[in-house]
Amino acid sequence: MKQSTFVRGLAPLSACALLLPTAASAQPAPHHFSGITVLPDQTATLSLDGSVSNMFNLTGTISNQFRQMFDLYPVETSTNLMDWTRLALLPRTNSDPNPLLFRDTNAAGLNQRFYRTFTNHLLTCFPKPSGPFAVGTVDRVMVDPARTNLYRYTPRTNAFAVTFWYPADPPAAGTLPTTIWSQRFAADASFWSFYASVFGIDTRWALIAPRLIGQRFRGAPVTAGTGTFPVVIYAHGLSETRETSSQVAEELASHGYVVVATDHPDCWGAAFPNGSYLMGSTTGDVAGRLADVEFLVGELAQLNSSDALFAGRLDMDRIGVSGHSLGGMVVETCRSDSRVKCAAIWEGTSMDLNSAGLQKPFLVAVAQTTVLDSNAQWLFSKASTNATLLQVKGTDHLTGTDGGWTVQLPNGRAPAAAISACFVWFFDTYLKGLTLPFPTDPEIYNVQRK
Repeated sequence: MKQSTFVRGLAPLSACALLLPTAASAQPAPHHFSGITVLPDQTATLSLDGSVSNMFNLTGTISNQFRQMFDLYPVETSTNLMDWTRLALLPRTNSDPNPLLFRDTNAAGLNQRFYRTFTNHLLTCFPKPSGPFAVGTVDRVMVDPARTNLYRYTPRTNAFAVTFWYPADPPAAGTLPTTIWSQRFAADASFWSFYASVFGIDTRWALIAPRLIGQRFRGAPVTAGTGTFPVVIYAHGLSETRETSSQVAEELASHGYVVVATDHPDCWGAAFPNGSYLMGSTTGDVAGRLADVEFLVGELAQLNSSDALFAGRLDMDRIGVSGHSLGGMVVETCRSDSRVKCAAIWEGTSMDLNSAGLQKPFLVAVAQTTVLDSNAQWLFSKASTNATLLQVKGTDHLTGTDGGWTVQLPNGRAPAAAISACFVWFFDTYLKGLTLPFPTDPEIYNVQRK
């Protein structure tokens, strides 16, 4: 990603500005400071501006969705133009015509203070995660010698593409958040065409998707300290990918979880760190998925032993699983594997693989428009304790994925936020052992608990 900065200085009696050259200086207007006001108490009010209104020539539903995006402004500060620190990461509504205002209360008492922001437009549909940690992300490739032909396109492979989201230290100055999805997947017009035919999504999302930024930082170090973090393994739905529920992953990571997801053999497409892109089988493969999750659980121990990033930071006694749609099959992994303690599912199928049900803590959330309630009710009826079943108003099958924050917005983002809140509550309760009140979001209804 190309980037440049706009720097402006503050002194008690004067101010100066420098705009570094950038190819983005033409319309749409790049991020910039439109003013700095020194108040009598020597604090400073910063005014930032920049327009993305004409970045895409789009009309109709997708134009309305695009206007619900946000533009992020990283603001950094220095006293000597050499040593910079991150001051804030400010969100601005994409279509807001008013400048963004920020008050720096740390400027008082300084002889001089300099500010800079990236000229880049950092468009996101995700809110700032609510937990105390910044979020890091990294992609890895894992090889299972026992498996072959994981994806249907050549070259045939037994390699898994795997993504982690994890608690990280605040980003260093000069660090930009990374994209929501890998570029090969985000720009795959065939994916958007498929979803358009099934869910009515506008195929022009292929124009916007590669530009969307997450609230995460690639390759950031795991937050300082020696503490360990619970692990949540995520299983995507049929013809989705390991990346398509990344907002929930961000939210959990910000609350102190390491979230890990792989592309199953029936994914839409698997984007690898080396740029290759292998397509999935498009037919459900429950047995293959269960083998994938078992393989990941086993690999976690190796990572915790010797991995440069995660060694000594994974709590192998606190592992949970999560899934969407066909990813609901992970309840079987939870049932059969003593290392897995609990499961949280959005709109799950294939949850009835074992007639005994699941006798470990689980949460199953279903949409207002669900056709999967009988599957969820069956699993709930089999449980003796620690089971939660609920519905979320204003939702459909995709709302619990990134679709609830991007393309499925008829009811805004509150329903998707409610789903994330339920998942944080569940794992905080059953992996961390915290005693917390049940979420009170008004979108949550028909709650059944044992």
